[in-house]
Amino acid sequence: MCTTFENNSVRGPVNSWMFKMLSGYMNHLFGKSKRALFKNHPQTVVEIGPGAGANMRYLRKGTRLIAIEPNIHMHVNLKKSATKYGICLEIKTIVGEDMDLPDNSIEFVVCTLVMCTVSNPAQCIEQIKRILKPSGVFVFIEHVRAKEKTIVSFVQNVTFKPWLWFFEGCNTKRDTKSMLESAGFSSLSIEEYNSYSPFVPITPQIRGRAIK
Repeated sequence: MCTTFENNSVRGPVNSWMFKMLSGYMNHLFGKSKRALFKNHPQTVVEIGPGAGANMRYLRKGTRLIAIEPNIHMHVNLKKSATKYGICLEIKTIVGEDMDLPDNSIEFVVCTLVMCTVSNPAQCIEQIKRILKPSGVFVFIEHVRAKEKTIVSFVQNVTFKPWLWFFEGCNTKRDTKSMLESAGFSSLSIEEYNSYSPFVPITPQIRGRAIK
């Protein structure tokens, strides 16, 4: 599920606990895709919105992970996951739209089910592109807006406000694919597919990689 970029005193801890509990199920849904996308990652990885650390299982032991996670309620579980998987963790309590990393400094950036929650996803993508080294890689899995006049589109419309509130800003109707296509990456590979699960509003998804 999406990570949250708010520090709500009630929903923040609840979501942190929920993401931790759902880690195994998320691995069932996305494990194969993530292993393929993260394959041959470098020693240092930046992850936007790592939440409770569900993606650490796909990183090599000893990897340095720079975690861009503004939700302080996620940090305890992030540290526990880092210990479990042998990850050298550095947490930055900042948002993806305003990262303090230098230009052209990172080889590999990860973002999974997060662009739905950031306040300005286009700016976040621009920041990712800025910090990537030339030929640096950005890998992503995101849920996106369904095609109009479909059952999933109807469900997204009906559940939009409660879903947005409960998941602290998770927007089920973002056209992230178009934003990525407009970002000016030198190479962009996107696969559109449906991920069927009880989480119907996030059924239509994309995955792929962008190269600066």
